[in-house]
Amino acid sequence: MTSLQEVADAAGVSRSVASRVLTGDERARISDATRERVRNAADRLQYVPNHRARALRFARSGAVGLIVPDVNNAVFAELLGGVEDHAREGGMAVLLAQIDPPPAGREQLRELVAAGRVDGVLLQRREDFDDAMLGETLTGLQSAVLINSKLPGRTGAVVLDDVAGAMMATRHLIDLGHERIGHLAGVPTHDTAVRRHDGFCSAMREASLPITEEWVLRSGWEAAGGSAAVEQLLRSPTLPTGLVVSSVNAAIGALSALARRGVRVPDDVSVVTINDTWVAETWTPALTTVRMPLRELGRRACDMLIGHLGGAALKDLVVTEPVPELLIRGSTRSVRQSNS
Repeated sequence: MTSLQEVADAAGVSRSVASRVLTGDERARISDATRERVRNAADRLQYVPNHRARALRFARSGAVGLIVPDVNNAVFAELLGGVEDHAREGGMAVLLAQIDPPPAGREQLRELVAAGRVDGVLLQRREDFDDAMLGETLTGLQSAVLINSKLPGRTGAVVLDDVAGAMMATRHLIDLGHERIGHLAGVPTHDTAVRRHDGFCSAMREASLPITEEWVLRSGWEAAGGSAAVEQLLRSPTLPTGLVVSSVNAAIGALSALARRGVRVPDDVSVVTINDTWVAETWTPALTTVRMPLRELGRRACDMLIGHLGGAALKDLVVTEPVPELLIRGSTRSVRQSNS
């Protein structure tokens, strides 16, 4: 295994200079040319940082924990990529995990930090966590940043512009001529779901379109919830021509249920959802989605946590750049095309 000294020798610099470059110390007065030379030497020699030795020097684990509701959920792949991007720049590793509801989840988090496995955590709220459960889980845990969720009375959250994303999805259907639009929303106790529902309502009001309450269903985030919501929707005396689904996984469940019931997408109903995964692109029909900047969300959250571990105060941020992006695929079409 290549040592830090070997990298320094290859780059023609001292060991301390090589260390500062490879740990991302931007405060050090080192020229760009020297930094590039050190990085090139590290790449050429396939240098792997010794996080354990570095952690011992600073009395830290040298790792952050990314806690998500389900490690198998494809939505979190981009988020994890963003966290790892920034953690790597800071010379830290990332531990990916999921937790149970409190009290078990609270103890899992405390043990994770107390045992020295991680220095702090990035936490994505579970669908079944209301504010009280989330607060109980975070009790006594100072080095924690919430990802795309906020908790009243607690600072330290990085969220997406969910209102803008949901408005973009809803406006897409409106621009296609749809006036009878339903919404498969997340649970009302999850603040992300509330923001996306607010975005749906705002776009409908902006277009002076009525919101039919029997077409607004709290389906949750997962496929089973989306499927169950569609089964309930199909019992309504009248049906929407378009559906805005707050979660891509729920949208997959909705498409599956519609197909089982012989409802054609997009001929009978158009479906658009929020967040994008490889499943959305490969499903038939491929899902029209609003891609949210999950990678940047991960980077910004990790940046805040690492800064806090270095003494910076926590704050609340909204990721506004890059903006949400509409990806038009086969699950939406205009009302005129549908009726032709």
